[in-house]
Parts: sequence; structure tokens; C-alpha cells
Amino acid sequence: MEGCHDTGCDASEIDADSTLALVGCPNVGKSVVFAELAEQYVDVSNYPGTTVDTTLAEFGDYQLTDTPGVYGISAFNEEERVTREIVLEADAVVNVVDATHLDRDLFLTLQLLDMGIPTVVALNMMDEAEAGGIDIDVDALEDALGVPVVPTVAVDGEGTDDLRERIPEATAPETTAVEDYYDELPDELTATRAEKTLLVEGDEPLAREVDVGGVMADGGSAALVEPGLREEIYGGRRSRVQSIADEVQTVTEVEGGIREWLSDLMIHPLTGTPIALAMLGLIFYLIGGVVAQRIVGITEGDIFAQHYNPAVEAFVSDLLPEAAWVDPIEFLLINPELGLLTITVQYVVGVLLPLVLAFYLAIGLLEDSGILPRLAVLTDRGLNRIGLNGRAVVPMIVGVGCVTMAVITTRMVGSKRERLISTALLGLAVPCSAQIGVIMGLLAGLGLVWWFGYLGVLLAVLGIAGLVLDRTLPGEGQALVTELPRLRVPRPGNLLRKTYNRTKMFLREAAPLFAATALVVSALDYVGGLDAIMDGLRPLTTLIGMPADFGQILVLGLIRRDFAAAGMTDMALSNAQIFVGLIVITLFVPCILTMTMILKERGKKSALLMWLGSWVAAFSVGAVAAATLGVLGV
Repeated sequence: MEGCHDTGCDASEIDADSTLALVGCPNVGKSVVFAELAEQYVDVSNYPGTTVDTTLAEFGDYQLTDTPGVYGISAFNEEERVTREIVLEADAVVNVVDATHLDRDLFLTLQLLDMGIPTVVALNMMDEAEAGGIDIDVDALEDALGVPVVPTVAVDGEGTDDLRERIPEATAPETTAVEDYYDELPDELTATRAEKTLLVEGDEPLAREVDVGGVMADGGSAALVEPGLREEIYGGRRSRVQSIADEVQTVTEVEGGIREWLSDLMIHPLTGTPIALAMLGLIFYLIGGVVAQRIVGITEGDIFAQHYNPAVEAFVSDLLPEAAWVDPIEFLLINPELGLLTITVQYVVGVLLPLVLAFYLAIGLLEDSGILPRLAVLTDRGLNRIGLNGRAVVPMIVGVGCVTMAVITTRMVGSKRERLISTALLGLAVPCSAQIGVIMGLLAGLGLVWWFGYLGVLLAVLGIAGLVLDRTLPGEGQALVTELPRLRVPRPGNLLRKTYNRTKMFLREAAPLFAATALVVSALDYVGGLDAIMDGLRPLTTLIGMPADFGQILVLGLIRRDFAAAGMTDMALSNAQIFVGLIVITLFVPCILTMTMILKERGKKSALLMWLGSWVAAFSVGAVAAATLGVLGV
């Protein structure tokens, strides 16, 4: 079935009588369950008033919503607030539980039941539980919870048919676990059971919204109950969770095998560091060598340059009449620098598409295999020196895919101080996937020495900037607390689906922006505006030893970094100039989308300082690199 996700419809096109929310902790396979249940996709979009993504789909008579991963229904962060709003409006919930972490995930389950939310439990990752020596009595768990429990292995599609059939059985059993605490609420309060449960747990935003005696509490006291009641309720719920987990599961100690041995190697600094470097080297070879040199050489050079572009140029020239007013239109459409129908399409489809596909495939392999959390542990000590912990490696890696999205994921890093440091480093010296793909292609033609030199400069800039920020910003970093999933062989179907969806979303964002940029830059070029801007930038380009037309590359970089990297592919530069140019455009200001997100997440003052700091860092480091290479006679 062709879904709305492909055709661009909106949520109003879903014909559904009821709403069904998919709720679970992070990394429990919720998105895979969503993909198995969904019959018709709708565009992924931000929840109103937030930057948190939610996904809607048609599922039978339901509108299915995939919520952010959370450990509880509360208002401690934006993800939890979004999930809370969706759950309060839902007619039923599918609670996805990791079978290997019952003692963690059942807290959210019991909270949903205390709220009176009709629920079905999808007990996912049963294969991982079995491999880990965990035997779960599913019938006993169903009796203990009082709701349907369906064992699943979502990545293989196991159990999802049973889950579909049992969703209509979603129920909210009677529970008195929190009812006694309702007496703490005002007698004149008008609220549902779900709202009362959240209120006695100290949900302050909700306390400011409810109706107390016919008067909205907005503007009044942020809390309707005594402080400390939340911990009392949470403590009781944790005890209930542990009691149920002890009752329904039997854990048999499993001897460590090759997976545990490999895991130990990956997180030990002496062995993990060379393993990580070897993986990065392999990724460089595959993306920078095989894809950027060979595949892109075919798509860009043979298919587009030799066949597509000449055909389009001939078609447009024959179609448009001979008239003076036609010249600017023809120039915008087919000019040899950045024509909308020629070079723009060539860059997006012939250059970016193969590189982005390859990169997301590589990142997906690291994610699905369980290697990424081990990278967090491995990098924790080094990141501590710049005021961060191992959790920050996740935004950094996401940033190599898309810095804009990475700025959003900095919310998971911890304190405001750590979010500020990680955002600044992302905007300064972390190249996005489209940019690094082109960079790898350019560096692959120079050799590994230049690649390691480029990587060394970026790491040095990251280290120095991180140290400066760590020393100047008030506060201290937080310690890393994380759980390592089992190493596993990635499922090809899940990997391909993830790569396809990420690439499609990237192109849907990048293609229109690239087209708009091409029109603006072409228009400036036609009226001589680019020459004026390049003249203004001439002192800076001279400072870094680059030709005057490198100013055009900088103009592209102001809009999107990957546009600047792609623009360098057509310039006649020496090896040293390519190296310096790549350093400058990498350290140069974040693209417009990223700056918008930084402005929203970090505020005007921080965004302005980061933008100006990128100018200073890019040309200072570029000037030093150019002078050093000149002294060395390179």
C-alpha cells in the first residue's frame, strides 16, 4: 500500500474512530513495532509547540501514534511532556516492554495502569531474553498486571499478528495503589483518574491547568500536594515492580561467550581504541573510496554530466523562445554553475544520494549491532576532560549524520552546561553526513596522510574549544550511567528500512533547500552580486591562501555546509588548498537550519556567540594551516 508518508498527506486524512498510542522506554524496539503495525504512514512532524518528533499512522480503526521513548509519564523533560499529552488523549496504549529489563520497564507499565489507561503489553526482545538466560512466564505476568501480554520479537515480525488481534482487549484493571493518595487533592478538583494520578505525583504543569472548584488553577500554586509525595508513590511502585519481576521471571546464569569477550575488548581503552579506529578506517574506505570515487564517479560523471545535463539543456533551449526576457529564466534553469534543472539535480541525486545512503547504512550497522553504547563507555574518560560524559558521543555521532538533529538530541546529555558545550562543539567542528561524504571523496584522492591530518586538526580544535568552554562555564559535568545492550548481528530488513527512511527524510529536507539555494545564488550570479560578495571576502580568502572564487564557496557554506563541500569539487586546487579549504568549510558557521535550531534551543546570546566564534575559528585555523603547509613547501 502506498502510504501518506510517501504521498505527503496529513493527519486529517486518517479515517480513524479511536487513538492508539505506542509507549515505551528508550531502545525497546518501539519504532520497529510501530512499523509492523502501521498500515498507512503519515508525515513525521514536530508535536505542536515542541521540537519533538511524533509519527502517526493508520491502523485499522485507530490512529496510531509513536511517542518518544520515556521511563515514565511525567513532565521532567520535553519528551515526557509530549508523551504525557498523547497518553492523556489516547483511547488505548500499546506498552512496549524490553523482556531483558522487566525490573526497569514495568515501572512505566504500572504507572499507565495506575492512571487507568486501557493497555496491552508487547513483551518485546524475547529472543534476547532467552539468549541471556531469562525465562519469563508470560501467563503469570498477564495475571499479575491484569492486561493482555503478548510476547514479540519485532525485528523478525514474531508475535505482531497476535498483538494486532489482542489490541481490542486493551483494559485498565481496578487498582488501589494510588487511590488513597487522592485524598491529598482538593475536594473541589475536577479531574480524570489519569490526571489525579499525575497530580499526586507532583506534575506541576498539569497542576497549573486543572479545574479547581470551577476556577482554572493557571497562575496559582504549581503543586496541589505536599512535597515528597512523589517519592513515596514512586518507591511503592518500584517495590511492586520488583515483586512482579521476581514472581514471573527466572534468571539462569549464562556463561560468557564470544559476544561478551568482544564487548569487553570494545570498552577497554587499550583494545577498544584501535578497534574504533579500525572501524572508522573501514568506513572511510567504503564511503570515501568505493562510494565517493567509484559509484559517484558513475552517477555524477557518466549519467548526469554526459547524458542527463546535455539532454536537459537542449530541451530547455528548444522549449524557450528567443527573447531577451527569457535569458534570466534560462540562466536560472541551466547555467553551468548551479542550474536548477541540471547541476542542482546532479548534486542531489548524483552526489549526495549515494553518499548519504552509504553513511546511514554504516551508522545503522553501528546502532543495530550495539556498538554505539560501547563507544559511549570508551569515550567517557576523554569527554570528561572537556566537561562532558560518554552520553555526548551520541549527539556527536548523530551530528555526523545531521547537525540540526544532533542539536535536538543534546537534550539527552544532562545538565544545561553540558548541552551548551556539546551544542557549541557540534556547530564548530562536526561535519554532517552529506558534507563528510564529499570531503571523504576529495580526501580519498589525496591519500590517507591528508585524511588523518584533516581528522587531527578537527580533533585538536574540538579538544581546545572543549577545554576553553569547560574552564569558563560555571558548574561541573555529570557522571555516565548507562546499560550496555547485548552485541547482536543486525537484521538486514530493519537495517535497510531504517536507512531508507533516514535517507528519504534527509532528501525531503535537503532537495528543496538546495533548489532554493541554487535559485538565490544563480540570481546573485546573474546580477553580479556574487562578484561583489567575493570581493568583500577577498581579504579572508587571501589570508588562507585560496583563490578569489573561493568566496562563492563561503557564500554556499552560509546556507548549507554540504553545498560548500560540493562546490569545491569543481575548483582547480592544489592538494594543500583542498586541505585548507576543507578545514575552513568544516569549521565555518553552521547552516541556516542548524543555526535556527541552536537559536531555539540555546537562546539568542549563545547562538550569536557560536556564529561569530565559528568565523574566528575557521579563518584562524585555516590561516595557520596554510602558513604551515607553505613553510613545509607542500
